[in-house]
Amino acid sequence: MNIGMQNPETFQTTCPYCGVGCGLKVEKSGPLDISVSGDPDHPTNRGILCSKGMNLHYSVMDRSDRLLFPMMRDDRFAPLKRTSWDKALDLAAEKFKSFIREFGPDSVGFYVSGQLLTEEYYIINKLTKGFLGTNNIDTNSRLCMSSAVTGYKMAFGEDVVPVGYEDLDLADCFLVAGANPAWCHPIVFRRIEARKKENPNIKLIVVDPRRTESCEHADIHLQIAPGTDIYLFHAIARILIEKDWIDPKFIQDHTEGFEELKTKVFEISVSKAAEICGISSELIYKTAEYISKAKGFISLWAMGLNQSVVGVNKNLALINLSLLTGHIGKPGSGPFSLTGQSNAMGGREVGGLCNLLPAHRDLENPEHRKEVAKFWGVDSISETPGYSATEIFEKLASGRMKAIWIICTNPAVSLPDVRSAESGLRLAEFVVVQDISADSSVIPFADLVLPAAGWAEKKGTMTSSDRSISVLSKILEPPGEARADSWIIQDFAKRMGFGPSFNYSDEEEIFLEHCRLTEGTKIDILGLDYEEIRKHRTVRWPYPQKGHSDNIRLFEDGKFYRKNEKAKIHSVRSEDDSEKPDEDFPLVLTTGRIRDQWHTMTRTGKVKKLREHRPEPFLEIHPDDAYKYDIKDGMVVTISSKRGSVRAKALLTESIKRGVVFLPMHWGRKNGTDIFRSNNLTSSASDPFSKQPGFKISVVRITPYKKPKEKILIVGGGTAAYAFLKQYRDLAPGDDITVMCREENPFYNRVLLPDYIGGEKEFDDLMPADPEEVKSWNLDLFPNKSVQMIYTEGKKVRDTEGTLYSYNKLVLAMGSSPVWPTKVPPEMLGVFSLRSKADADRIKGFFVPKSHALIVGGGLLGLELAAALKGVGVQVTVLVRSDRLMSQKLDSVGADILKEEILGRGIELIFECEISKIEGTERISKVQLTNGNFIEPDGIIFAIGTKPNFEIAVKGGLDCDSGVLVDSFLRSSDPDVYCIGEIAEHKTGTYGNISAVDDQAKIAAQHLFGYAFNEYTGSLHAHILKIPGLELATIRLPDVPMEIPKDKRGEFEEIIFLDRKKRFYKKCIIRNDRLVAAILIGDKSSFSRMKDWVSSGIELGDRRKHLLNDGEIMKPLQGKVVCSCNGVGEGNIREAIQGGERTLEAIGRRTGAGTGCGSCRLEVTTILKSMLKEVSVS
Repeated sequence: MNIGMQNPETFQTTCPYCGVGCGLKVEKSGPLDISVSGDPDHPTNRGILCSKGMNLHYSVMDRSDRLLFPMMRDDRFAPLKRTSWDKALDLAAEKFKSFIREFGPDSVGFYVSGQLLTEEYYIINKLTKGFLGTNNIDTNSRLCMSSAVTGYKMAFGEDVVPVGYEDLDLADCFLVAGANPAWCHPIVFRRIEARKKENPNIKLIVVDPRRTESCEHADIHLQIAPGTDIYLFHAIARILIEKDWIDPKFIQDHTEGFEELKTKVFEISVSKAAEICGISSELIYKTAEYISKAKGFISLWAMGLNQSVVGVNKNLALINLSLLTGHIGKPGSGPFSLTGQSNAMGGREVGGLCNLLPAHRDLENPEHRKEVAKFWGVDSISETPGYSATEIFEKLASGRMKAIWIICTNPAVSLPDVRSAESGLRLAEFVVVQDISADSSVIPFADLVLPAAGWAEKKGTMTSSDRSISVLSKILEPPGEARADSWIIQDFAKRMGFGPSFNYSDEEEIFLEHCRLTEGTKIDILGLDYEEIRKHRTVRWPYPQKGHSDNIRLFEDGKFYRKNEKAKIHSVRSEDDSEKPDEDFPLVLTTGRIRDQWHTMTRTGKVKKLREHRPEPFLEIHPDDAYKYDIKDGMVVTISSKRGSVRAKALLTESIKRGVVFLPMHWGRKNGTDIFRSNNLTSSASDPFSKQPGFKISVVRITPYKKPKEKILIVGGGTAAYAFLKQYRDLAPGDDITVMCREENPFYNRVLLPDYIGGEKEFDDLMPADPEEVKSWNLDLFPNKSVQMIYTEGKKVRDTEGTLYSYNKLVLAMGSSPVWPTKVPPEMLGVFSLRSKADADRIKGFFVPKSHALIVGGGLLGLELAAALKGVGVQVTVLVRSDRLMSQKLDSVGADILKEEILGRGIELIFECEISKIEGTERISKVQLTNGNFIEPDGIIFAIGTKPNFEIAVKGGLDCDSGVLVDSFLRSSDPDVYCIGEIAEHKTGTYGNISAVDDQAKIAAQHLFGYAFNEYTGSLHAHILKIPGLELATIRLPDVPMEIPKDKRGEFEEIIFLDRKKRFYKKCIIRNDRLVAAILIGDKSSFSRMKDWVSSGIELGDRRKHLLNDGEIMKPLQGKVVCSCNGVGEGNIREAIQGGERTLEAIGRRTGAGTGCGSCRLEVTTILKSMLKEVSVS
């Protein structure tokens, strides 16, 4: 068992993913043993968590990818090597001083992240703008929130979110535009769902070119064409004005610009706007009507509006609807931008963007610059605007900037037109990467790498979407030499000569300095310290003194933050300046997120549960468009834009608008290629006001991916060759495939040969495919043909007759041969091994009822042979070299039970014994054993193991050890030669079971085809003992022993059920909340389920209670994953509906779907509606 603390500690903290800011309770049971649950007392989430938050502890405890010490290169082309913190930061200071001295302060800069804590953000901003003398600091928040920032400032005078989460419980009309909160802000959407459930008259309107999960409960889905948002908002505004559904008093007293907007929106009729948007005018009128009747109206939006070259205009046009109707500054009303990152709001507060200063001050305002310079104790702050996110990398490429320090972000995945950004990194003279993960895609460009502490390893504050500030606790020590970002920056600042201004004793001292700088501003938080925040759990700004009342919403007095205290109604252009489809690029690509992943997957990608829902890149495309471009569901397609290309699998769905395709943004460079990275396609064109790139519209073309035609030569047969052919033929039907096999029957399952011997099966039953299927593969098949030599340089093989065969790619699947004792002549009559049909036929013909067979070997094959021969009346003795049966697959308890079962079948067992001598010349007369005894069998069958048949690989010059050495794609040392099955030696070992062969065949076939997304990471050892009336199965990972040694007991847990009398035994071995091994004797009904869990590495969670309790067996996952929390597939849900379940709750009780975080409930509802509709039609 894991050794934990006697008294676990409990911490209150905040989730580090999206900007919702859910409260967490973390229980710490050991130095690196934590669990996470929702905090029921937290006002934001009330104990509920999404799938990402529920599984946060797994990513934190998995430190396999963590950076543990500083690293540097001697030069740009040298490898990274370990260094000390002193040397690392001395180098950084030396380089920055040198560049500033020679090229000026604007030659250096920082690129930071909305995931940094406020204190870290603050001192990096202070260092850069106040002391280095440059405004070249920008953040990845530029990519998600800067259009909302600018829109709020232009409308209200400052970047302020005027609503609180409590308003979601009071509104009666929600307009969600350019957002999918059901997936991306699930806890916000749960509140909307709850509001609709308590009052069915509540209206939900969703604006999106895709019918997302957020649309499933919508009263209206406005499925507009990408880029037509402003036409829609203006049309709604026109109807509100036309119908007199506006608030004229509010407009008169608290706004300006109404007449200009009125003129603007009447330039285009509603019917014309509807035509441009691609929707019906009736829906627009109905939307306006719903808004007009609302007592509380909230608009919510995210990246769909912000990530646009006219993102600011889209924000302003949407905000206008709240101003026209007076729905701001009152309960249940207001425009609510949904923040993408956990502390993007905090970064805005401290001035983390290149055009901002702390406390919502503007860099362009000379008075603001003076105020901040005086507070920081510097002469001045540069008036030269800093470079924005995309500009930084352009300036690195042009040489205007020399050095960049990247903190807590992965621009080599997340930036638009990312190959151009990579060019900037290559051309930079000095790149510092400060991160937690060694897998960051920017590390290959780094000259200096600094290991940072992650969430739960440092303390500080964050601000969520509704202005709520919370304190995050330090719970764990960071690994290795990793340090908090604030510590790293302070130390660097001291080495730059700024020590007196960066001599903080702890994070709270930094926070208090930030608070003092807000004094007198609209976000005054002078009344806060950590204790005050913790006392209230969260506190919204402003909070100028202790005991200040909560600010759920702003502008209740109608006074805005512009000079005249009026909000500005803006009359913006309707047109979108994004690139337009044409003959070469006829489709519009929009990119975005999926439910269970977040950003570039550094953390969520570690959690197997979260990878199950959408495990690989996909392209949503409408069936009509797919038909037009000859694309089928699941087909690998190439998506091309003017900037690059991407490969993904097509997902045909009517949920997306015709002419539009969707690609998730999470995957970056993988397995040495960037072909799966969506931002190869996107444009760096940006909004002129916010400088936020337009990720949501790129024009593309889609074509089926077709690999060049090749000659594929397969040497070998059996299940390995068959598995490869079955995978590959569907992928590449045009390739010429030749199969050479030394047997007459190339494809059959050797594992079932004992059943054939015992009469349980006919030989045809051993064939995995019928002859018609094999014939349809259009192979050149050469049975009874052995290969003698491989010539890799000339890409040819030679058979034993001297004939040469050429190939482009060679697949070796020669399997193995039985181990044969050196002192036993193979030609002796009555001596056998079992590997082929010919062997089996000889055994069948030799042993007759009442004859005596000696089987040497107490493993699977030996025992199955023993039972098969016993079943046809043969007397059987099994000679076992070790002290127990199946010693590599069972522990001592399991072996004892198996021994009783075998003896009970009348089979003699002799342990710890071998053959000393065989007497006889042409035929066996007597066998002497090492224990001194003699036995007189009629024949001997050796089942003492196998050895891989890789002799031709050795002669051909391939790297070999115990087998042919292969990489993660099953390639040998010659990249055009693949090896699968028993001859393949992967870094995790060699494998001889069918499930491993299937795993290897799939990876090799996909890689050879050109889809190198998945890697081979090893297989489990899974075995079923096939003896009639005996149920026994074992499963384990290669590095897990069935008998846990004493020195490993802190690493593993064992859960055991034993009933010796009934010969019933279940043993489950767990490591890090994952099932890693199992023994099942007496009942193997849960074998398939447990095998899936071990193989997938999925975190057990609630599955743990089902390990031994077969009364509540969770069925194996069927179909594509719907519920990540409980491992429920679409097939499980359909089965429940077919079984009579007709409500979401009933399906949840039966399958577990929707009973975890709830994010999948909409998908479950969609399946239910679809099936009920089918039943109704039938």
